[in-house]
Amino acid sequence: MKRDEKKQRTGKPSGSVTREDRLSHLLRDVVLERAVGFSLCGREYRLYPVTLAKLLAASPHAQRLGLGGWSGQTNPYVECLRLAERERELCCHVLALHCTPNTRAAFHDEESLNARRGMFEKEMCTADVASLLLHTLTADNTQQLLEYLGLDKERERMQKVMEVKKRKHDGSLSFGGLSLFGTFIGPLKEMGYTDDEILYERGYSYLRLMLADRVTSVYLTDEELQEVPTDLGGTLLSGDDPENAEGLQALLAERGIRTLGRSRGIGN
Repeated sequence: MKRDEKKQRTGKPSGSVTREDRLSHLLRDVVLERAVGFSLCGREYRLYPVTLAKLLAASPHAQRLGLGGWSGQTNPYVECLRLAERERELCCHVLALHCTPNTRAAFHDEESLNARRGMFEKEMCTADVASLLLHTLTADNTQQLLEYLGLDKERERMQKVMEVKKRKHDGSLSFGGLSLFGTFIGPLKEMGYTDDEILYERGYSYLRLMLADRVTSVYLTDEELQEVPTDLGGTLLSGDDPENAEGLQALLAERGIRTLGRSRGIGN
């Protein structure tokens, strides 16, 4: 098996790639939805970005292989090598699934899937099965990219703002959002994505990042805005402004803090 690996000429000495460089490269790969190519017996294959449909289809196989819970306990490649030896047919099936083009028709083409699996099982050496299996397991860097782009902190900021609205009882109640339909598929359809794009065509990491970075507006009353910390966009009130004095005292009283009325520093 021969991989299609192209060396990048960055002008930097070997081994000098920083974490930011690596994550920036990963982000480009997610946006461009690049596939990893390799050849086997003169034929070209591609490991395409994982879609939601592939993720769901591969889940029972991953559970059977015991994938996901061992990466922090042992050498991942050694474990993949062990699986490639003991569960060769199943590993080749997982690889064949990941080599399926990202279309509805290709996903449901069982004949082509079985042909790829048979080719891999017959012609691919155990070391190559392990290497490609390891790639499929480590290809999802979504969480790292969320942190790199600051989207994890942005979600925390929005959660703090929503807590203010919850305390103030804005008169609204929310229901649903308990499954993949409400937390992933539904919001993406509201953004204009089709069922085929969500399930078969767009990479799962791409869609997760799209959801995480969509523009969300939270409307607050003047009273709610006063409770939002200034670093989150709240209102900074001056105690020297007579117009704010009564509001500040009412806010303190609401929180159980007694005041002695206006002091010389408030409103005088």
